[in-house]
Amino acid sequence: MNMNQSWLIIAVAVLILSACGNKSEEEASAVKAPALAAEQKTPAIAVQAMQPSAPEKTAQAVALPAAAEAMKKPSKASAGLKDKPLSREEGMNLAKQSGCLACHKIETKLVGPAWSDVSKRYKGDAGARARLVEKVKKGGKGNWAEVTGGVPMPPNSPRVSDENIEKLVVFVLSL
Repeated sequence: MNMNQSWLIIAVAVLILSACGNKSEEEASAVKAPALAAEQKTPAIAVQAMQPSAPEKTAQAVALPAAAEAMKKPSKASAGLKDKPLSREEGMNLAKQSGCLACHKIETKLVGPAWSDVSKRYKGDAGARARLVEKVKKGGKGNWAEVTGGVPMPPNSPRVSDENIEKLVVFVLSL
């Protein structure tokens, strides 16, 4: 397994975990992906035990597209002007729905940088909002390599609507 495949597996796992339900920021941060060596193999019995049954597969097939579709729509809690920062509760709810809490927290680094650090770095930078909206939409790496160890941010568009990405960036910059 090469490095790109490993990152892809980790990114998919993070996205799946972020869609798993109603976890608080603290509970979400407690989930840590195990480091996998290329030569590590999972016993066949364990793999079979992890396979969902036919009814579970059907439920997952229905639930995942519905959840993805819901994330594309602006949330009711975040309805309003995109220039007005969301309250902390509204921002965290939208971040949770959008899968952001799989990698970010407000005050401390998780996989990605702490949002308070992002806000501090770009304070007073007039072009930061537009650049960060594009970064969240398209993903990228390098801007926080000293914090993330080079882990890239995956693209979030079109899974998250452009309107919600804009609201989340305004929220993060307001912290």
